[in-house]
Amino acid sequence: MEGGRRYRGRVLPVAPERATSLRRVAEDIGRVLEGLGFRVLEPLLYPDAVRFGQLRPSATYIVMAFDTIWAVPFFYLGYRAKADGIRYAWYATVEGRVVRAPGTEWVFRELEFVANSKYTARKLAEAGARVRAVVYHGVDAQEAFARGALGPAVRRSLGFSERDFVVGYVAGAYARKGHDLFAEVIKEVAKRDPSVKFAVVTQPQAAEAYAGCPNTLVLTSFGQKPREWVWGFYHAIDLYAHAALAEGFGMPILESLACGRAVVHADYEPLSEITTPETSFRVPVVDVQYAGDPYHLQTGIEYEHHLYDPAEFAEALLQAKDEVLRRRGELERACLERAREFDARKVYRAIADMLAG
Repeated sequence: MEGGRRYRGRVLPVAPERATSLRRVAEDIGRVLEGLGFRVLEPLLYPDAVRFGQLRPSATYIVMAFDTIWAVPFFYLGYRAKADGIRYAWYATVEGRVVRAPGTEWVFRELEFVANSKYTARKLAEAGARVRAVVYHGVDAQEAFARGALGPAVRRSLGFSERDFVVGYVAGAYARKGHDLFAEVIKEVAKRDPSVKFAVVTQPQAAEAYAGCPNTLVLTSFGQKPREWVWGFYHAIDLYAHAALAEGFGMPILESLACGRAVVHADYEPLSEITTPETSFRVPVVDVQYAGDPYHLQTGIEYEHHLYDPAEFAEALLQAKDEVLRRRGELERACLERAREFDARKVYRAIADMLAG
């Protein structure tokens, strides 16, 4: 085994069924744990306390947003593990300010958390939560690189030619993903360089934002495609643009780097924790606003929206295009090198150590 050390124990993953990125993080952690000698049980995709008690794992890890309204049942599983002497890692993300909802004082008093970025750690600490460690999300850089052969086939299936310059974006339909603002970016780019094509992978609710956007293909299959297709998509595009206004980490950014694709994004943490100046084209943040989300009646997070000027984002994107065309190989190597620093087998070793005792 790695480092001559063999881990033991039955580990139960817990993740929300409808949160695609968090569920995949839980899957990736499970694969790493299995390689280290753990027996990883079938994941709980709902915070079922009865089932949790029946399974009696020796350890558990919970991957969830730190939302003091929606995550209360997940917090309880952490408390249950602690009370029963089960080793646990409550792996948290948060995209803004934590709201200390009434009746959740025990969460801050009883539990410790693993943050997925320095940004998340800072927001949790500001709310009074105890942060045990920062463990960045990981990526299977080897798998991502190996899927490069899928790129041309996916590109053709999307209707793009080899001559097209294609910019991709992958995000759910939440308001904090900035689809309305990105649509303005696309329109601005079309005025200046109508040859640039866009491919947006999202959910049906966000498709309307792109009505009237030229040269734009909207795929409403977010969270429905197999992992292999997702890797193929990143390899199929020439540049990745992450238009999100609020993130706790930003997994698509890391995935695109692992496929050798540079990133255009607003210059805020945690996005600037993942990329480097050599692998990204950063857009200044002109304002920060806090908001809820229309997809939920109430949340325990005030989402921290980092707003940018669409014209400035368009300018950065067009500069990025010129750089990609001029030194594509150099940029790809820099992106791959950066992604390897987040290799899942390396970063998730810290969680394995927590669960091994």
